[in-house]
Amino acid sequence: MTTQESQLIDTHAHIVPPSLVAEARTSGKSLGVTVEDTDRGPALQFDGLVPLRPLGGLAQMKPRLEWMAEQGLDLQILASWLDIHGYTLSPDNAATWARLFNEHLAELIASHDGTFRGLATVPIQDGTMAAKELEYAVKELGMLGTMVSADPVGHDLSQDSYEPLWAAAESLGVPVVLHPATHGFGGGITPNFLTFSLGRTLDTTITAAKLILGGLFDRHPRLKMVLVHGGGFLPYQAARIDSGYRTGSGRPVELQRDKPSDYLPLLYYDTVNMSPDSISMMRNVAGADHIMLGSDYVFSGTTESLTEPVREAGLEPAEFQLICCGSARRLFFKED
Repeated sequence: MTTQESQLIDTHAHIVPPSLVAEARTSGKSLGVTVEDTDRGPALQFDGLVPLRPLGGLAQMKPRLEWMAEQGLDLQILASWLDIHGYTLSPDNAATWARLFNEHLAELIASHDGTFRGLATVPIQDGTMAAKELEYAVKELGMLGTMVSADPVGHDLSQDSYEPLWAAAESLGVPVVLHPATHGFGGGITPNFLTFSLGRTLDTTITAAKLILGGLFDRHPRLKMVLVHGGGFLPYQAARIDSGYRTGSGRPVELQRDKPSDYLPLLYYDTVNMSPDSISMMRNVAGADHIMLGSDYVFSGTTESLTEPVREAGLEPAEFQLICCGSARRLFFKED
């Protein structure tokens, strides 16, 4: 095993580049973005969106690097905090904001000598504009793909208007990481203390199911999509979706495969907040080569070892190696 093959890769982490916050102070207002200073640090605010909490560790590099060293992580793949994607801005302003984020993230990555790689932010208000930004971010900035909200405010990813984005990701050979935001439909469940633990996974489950049932992966068979948090409830309740499809009550289109769950092995999943039993089940559903290590830093930056649940899942050594780095290298870096 080479040194590179044994490196630990965290495929799921969030960041707000400090330099982006500084630029938002001086020029963000024209886009509908302002910086509010609080006793807990700066908070980015967006026209049309409820107030957001302070950025905290999202914009702090020293604690991140210390935590990565404690975990023995060699590489972390960074994406924006979904709440600051600018989904409530006009398409033009959202495109400008996405470009600013991507360029600031690229500068941060370049300054840390191989410790980080990035996922692009795209203006999801317009599928064509999103496709163009993804192409720019991948070809010009070296981004590995994009992370998009499972339920962006006021938008539905299952609509035909997103075909340019899916086509661009498929053509570029880069993954789309589907991730819930705070203000999606799962954010309204009660009591509030269940929003983080269950609401986020509900968003991913429903949107991923809609995309499968709508025939997305028939139209784009080479599209690579990652479902965070172990795919939400989708892998574990797939039989119910199959049942609805078979009876016709849950069959919006005729799929090329026999049933919706036949598409689950095409998708990729991360280990964020997954128990050993859940990881074992994910292995049975999609194979270890479609599962990747993830932390959800800074939101779930555990003090426990990220690899421990994987070690306890009863996997073969080769499967453990795939989940901790091999699967990510194949997906994001196209390594065999």
